[in-house]
Amino acid sequence: MIILRLSTAAPKSSSSLIGRAQATAAEHDKLSRQIQTEYNGQVARKIGELSPITNALKAWETANESITELQQLLQDPSTDVELRSLASEEIEQTSSHLPTLLTALQSTLIPPDPFAALPCLLEIRPGAGGSEAGIFVGDLLRMYQSFCKRRSLHSTLVKLDSSSASKSSKSNLEEIQEAILEIATPGAYDILKCEAGVHRVQRVPATETQGRTHTSAASVLVLPSFPDQGPEELAFDDPNSDYYISPSDVRTDVMRARGAGGQHVNTTDSAIRLTHIPTSTVVAIQDARSQHKNRQKAWQVLRAKIAQMRREAREEEKARLRVSVVGVARMGRGDK
Repeated sequence: MIILRLSTAAPKSSSSLIGRAQATAAEHDKLSRQIQTEYNGQVARKIGELSPITNALKAWETANESITELQQLLQDPSTDVELRSLASEEIEQTSSHLPTLLTALQSTLIPPDPFAALPCLLEIRPGAGGSEAGIFVGDLLRMYQSFCKRRSLHSTLVKLDSSSASKSSKSNLEEIQEAILEIATPGAYDILKCEAGVHRVQRVPATETQGRTHTSAASVLVLPSFPDQGPEELAFDDPNSDYYISPSDVRTDVMRARGAGGQHVNTTDSAIRLTHIPTSTVVAIQDARSQHKNRQKAWQVLRAKIAQMRREAREEEKARLRVSVVGVARMGRGDK
């Protein structure tokens, strides 16, 4: 005797979620027909952005259509017992995949990070922990360089500010006060953006002579890296863009490089310091021998910091507005 097992009901999906996905799929189909008659780079880029949503929606719709057809097969009196059993098992298997397909569809509808396709700059600074924190910065820098090498990400050390007077006589490890690593591969920001924050380590440092455990910290800042001549969507020359910096708002100081460097140091005015007056943001670069290259790198770092700062300010304003709306919605009789 074969017992027919009816499948459980498919999970209820949000009508607004499916509606958004269907509207996006309609736009994708419209742009696909448009590009067949005349090629446009922006349209092709937009199609590529909408394709994951369209594919996820098709997978979800195909699964639901399959369940509907199999249920009709079960309701048909002429279907034999063996085919009914196979259809019931197929319904259960397909229904179990529906939550995963719906979650995948929901994730594709999340707006992408506007900086996701850009290269990035990693800025590492020591925190609490004294000389051990500077050594920890060096460990983090080498870790990120090794990670980039393993993932075939092109990395360049833009700035390295180390303290030559703070080498441990026991380990000869150099303390790093600041390091900026540029990962020039497109999409590197999306890969490394979650590394931003405070990193902490508890260990017996190389500078410790009595075997005590120390706690040290270092801060990692991940910034989008913009090319000198950005694409049209970055709008470097548009005053309303997050990427625009007025040259009149930036004070440029030219000075001689400091630190180790042989005959070049203290002989030429190659170091550049840029100060964004409205935000008091300061960027100083002296690693290259050429003043032009140092100026180019300094503007790149400054533009990244200002763009990130403006984006964070806009997100904070949205969060405050959301909290204020929720506060009004929860207002009771005692608040009148």
